[in-house]
Amino acid sequence: MKLTVIIVSVAVLILLQVTPGWALAALLVPPALHLVYGVAKSAARKLDRLNELPNTFRILLASSAPVVPHVLPNFLTISAGVSLFLAALLLNDEYQRRALSSLERGAVGGSVALLGIDGSGKSTHSAELESWFSARGYFCSRVPFHRYLFVERLSRKRLGYRRYEGSRHRGHPLRPLLSAVDNVILYLITSFGRGLEGRVVLYDRYIWSTLVKYEALGYPVSPVKWVYLLPRPRFALVLDIPVSKSLTVIASRPDHINYPAEVLGAERAEYLRIARAKGLPVIDATRGYADVQNEIETLLSGAFPSVQVGA
Repeated sequence: MKLTVIIVSVAVLILLQVTPGWALAALLVPPALHLVYGVAKSAARKLDRLNELPNTFRILLASSAPVVPHVLPNFLTISAGVSLFLAALLLNDEYQRRALSSLERGAVGGSVALLGIDGSGKSTHSAELESWFSARGYFCSRVPFHRYLFVERLSRKRLGYRRYEGSRHRGHPLRPLLSAVDNVILYLITSFGRGLEGRVVLYDRYIWSTLVKYEALGYPVSPVKWVYLLPRPRFALVLDIPVSKSLTVIASRPDHINYPAEVLGAERAEYLRIARAKGLPVIDATRGYADVQNEIETLLSGAFPSVQVGA
């Protein structure tokens, strides 16, 4: 189908160069022909006669891509044309069917982020939430956001990043920028379009966590802070514990970076500041595991109601 999309866009582009007045025909004829073809094909295979409608929509996007900038040529319409062409390539029929099915079931997904300093229970509670979301009718995947796509590889060679050695320091000035780009790409790869599919992406930490860590360690993040704060998950919450408990948990882990109290305290203060600024719920994670998990699930149940599984 991708090849068909490319052929349609190129054919319409050539047609508009030869016969500029045929813009409306160039826009409507290709999807109309594909609709007829799709109905006939589906009928022959004894499928729903509108089974090919998602692909007809892609053909409409493909024919629109060259028509929009042709009718009103400027920078914005050219950008819109490129976007329409990319959408036609990427918006495959199975994705559209999943999105329609999810909307019919009311399963509007999205991203959920658990925030908090080390030892607050993010990984433990996110593992439990993965099963909880599945039981409520959502496809759920868990993403540990303390991983990078490329920054760690670069840092070993060029950025001078090292494991914490006991004092706050101003790291390489390029690292916050590269980390922001890395994190945003990871977010887009893991989250883009998932909400419409009725899928939940559960983040153990988030883009904001990288910002918080860098600020606490003394990296020069101010110039790119807005990049970190720009993406927002559909739902986020902060698991709050005192620094003393964090230090106790860290000490029990054999291969964990031993951040001192001043760094963890700075992180905790920044998480609470972000929670106030963005209206995020703050959960007292010093209580028993079951109580904390129950509060998290209660908060999430309003945003993610139970839906019919497999409908």
